[in-house]
Amino acid sequence: MTKVRCSYCGHEGAAVPVHGHGQCERCGTNIEPCCSGANAFDEAAATAAIDAVPDPQLFARLFAQLGGPAATVTTDALLFALVQRLGTDLDDARLVLEAGERLGLVTREAPGRHRLHD
Repeated sequence: MTKVRCSYCGHEGAAVPVHGHGQCERCGTNIEPCCSGANAFDEAAATAAIDAVPDPQLFARLFAQLGGPAATVTTDALLFALVQRLGTDLDDARLVLEAGERLGLVTREAPGRHRLHD
């Protein structure tokens, strides 16, 4: 553990990691810059890889799970199923749903409701 001297209070001790930067363990002043040494290449390499092979049957599989190919499901249920299936967050699930609508895989039946395209 490397000891660092705080320029504000003079305390010498370990930097406490908080949200990507180091803070003085005594007074909480930032003593190490945010994301020190990080660069775009390192960040990209640290990002989890996205499955390069899309599943053309994704929505068919989801609707089978949610009530069958003829079912009309709530948007919230479909988004939740996407989050679970893809292991992603809600924002990404919304993007996948929007892409599915644009590609004609799913259609918006009514506000808050979707169905699998015939």
